[in-house]
Amino acid sequence: MTFLSERIKQIFSNDKVRRIVVLCGLFVMLLLLVSSFFKRTDSNTSQDTDFSEDCAKLERELEDRLSALILQIDGVGKVSVMVTIDRTERVVYEKNSKSESNENDYSEETEVVLAGSSKEPLKTVKIMPVVRSAAIVCEGASDPVVRGQVANIAAKALNIGISKVYVAY
Repeated sequence: MTFLSERIKQIFSNDKVRRIVVLCGLFVMLLLLVSSFFKRTDSNTSQDTDFSEDCAKLERELEDRLSALILQIDGVGKVSVMVTIDRTERVVYEKNSKSESNENDYSEETEVVLAGSSKEPLKTVKIMPVVRSAAIVCEGASDPVVRGQVANIAAKALNIGISKVYVAY
């Protein structure tokens, strides 16, 4: 340990080496500063925006349809509905995977399968949106029978458990 510390002191005792180390440090700081001025365009940002817009649009559509359905129940007055979803519709594409393994190395290649002459990706599964919960405020829900009907119709319409539906008045 002392040998190493003595060797480091010996290297940095030279003024030329010390100047080179300081200049390298300044150069790295300058690169970091310059890189902060250039804005990176990240495709994930636009995908996240599209995803949140799709979710909001789907939530509004479900809320409107569920409100119209609940208004048809006897004893229900003014209705306000809020629906939350986990994800929007998603498509899974067919993929070919090739894997190779040697003694010390493992590699895997994945490519999307293209269908027909149009060269579009081959769709395998379409995953539908998943509703997380619903909150409903409506006039007439003070009656336990009406509250139960509203909760049951929302749970059935959204295909969720009744414990994920809250009805208030």
